[in-house]
Amino acid sequence: MKPIEYIAVETIAEACNVLAEYGADARVLAGGTDLLIEWRRSSTKLSKVVLDISRASELRGIIESDGSVTIRPLTTHSNLMRAELVQKFARLLGTAAAMIGSPQIRGRGTVGGNVMNAAACADTVPPLIALGASVRLQSRRGARELELADLFLKPYETKASRDELLTAIRFPKLAPGARSAFIKLGRRNALSISRLSVAAILEVGKDGRIAEARIVPGATFPTWKRVTEAEGMLLGEKPGQKLFAAAGKRVAEEMIKASGRRWSTEYKEPVIAVLVRRALEACASRARQGVSPVRFKGEVATRGDAECVALRSRTPTSECRITTTINGRSHNLTIPANCTLLDLLRDHLGLLGTKCGCEIGECGACTVLLDGEPVNSCLVLAPQVHGRKVVTVEGLAQDGKLHPLQESFLDRDAAHCGFCTPGMLMSAKALLDWNPRPTETEIRTAISGNLCRCTGYQQIVQAIAKAAQ
Repeated sequence: MKPIEYIAVETIAEACNVLAEYGADARVLAGGTDLLIEWRRSSTKLSKVVLDISRASELRGIIESDGSVTIRPLTTHSNLMRAELVQKFARLLGTAAAMIGSPQIRGRGTVGGNVMNAAACADTVPPLIALGASVRLQSRRGARELELADLFLKPYETKASRDELLTAIRFPKLAPGARSAFIKLGRRNALSISRLSVAAILEVGKDGRIAEARIVPGATFPTWKRVTEAEGMLLGEKPGQKLFAAAGKRVAEEMIKASGRRWSTEYKEPVIAVLVRRALEACASRARQGVSPVRFKGEVATRGDAECVALRSRTPTSECRITTTINGRSHNLTIPANCTLLDLLRDHLGLLGTKCGCEIGECGACTVLLDGEPVNSCLVLAPQVHGRKVVTVEGLAQDGKLHPLQESFLDRDAAHCGFCTPGMLMSAKALLDWNPRPTETEIRTAISGNLCRCTGYQQIVQAIAKAAQ
């Protein structure tokens, strides 16, 4: 990867100071799942300074207050999936987070990055707009708030100034009677970019008629918005398939008004109409039957950084000193700022079990555990593991005895060519740590970010299931 000049900060104030000094010459690094891929492209011109905000504990967490929920921007998609507050007051947002990328991407990617990247396919933006979210932008000049729907100018461009940092996303709690749904259409079940998506919220009154309706399509308009023309058709009406189909058709009509007829319209026009209908039907069904419980292990505690020594510097640096624990052993290292965790493990420490595959976060061969979460080590900048714990496949066996997962892989002949096996083992380890008795569906979801080029998935699934017994 190209050389970079790096600054890490611990507070919002420090971040704002750096942005005030460097402006357009600074690039903010949070999870890095998009940024590191971009930096590897030969055509990419790097910013003068990389500003790492991942250590700022002020930017982590989900908070309930005054009838609203505030999500801080470093909250990961995995955090969103598991948070009780999200499941209780913004279920569709948790659903959207669960559909992003893979478990490894969800463990690193942040809601703030998803919003500020402003890609038309961003999965968390339609639910947040449907929820009526606003954002707080902060700089050394002060802070301002604006509606999330008003933040975007066009794909990949927002109204945030070069010296402003996203510090909070806030939305009102959904009313107890409101029901929500998020539907995404992609080319595959995992590691899929949205071709189209729909976030919907319905509230049905005691008289059985629709009292509130919100519809926000994704990857449909140049920027996201509620389709009020379709929403108005629903108000005061009783839920029904014909009504929902008509609303879906109206959304398709509004899409064509905004973008005109293009080569993709023949496909998108009927599909977005069907997705809207299905999302509304899902909302109505939940309103009648009640919401089924979601399996999760309570509120996720967001990691604080009080025990970490900051790597910040008043001037950018091309080298960093880090202290990290890898497989239970503490390491004090000086590394290039552009070193990835994958490079650190293989080239600096000789831990060759972690494999180098695609280097874009799609094959999963480089999967390791970072503070217990599966991550693609090719998409983690090594300075970001300062003060944190990493476990690789070499750390599974203890005192000369294989881990039960390793034993099970041997017993079930789940290791074929062996290239994907270390990553599969680490993804399975993360799953069993969270959920000791997973279903087959949960196992398949856990390894959905790991590709087996020998296509031996059935034996791998069976091996993980056996280890869980």
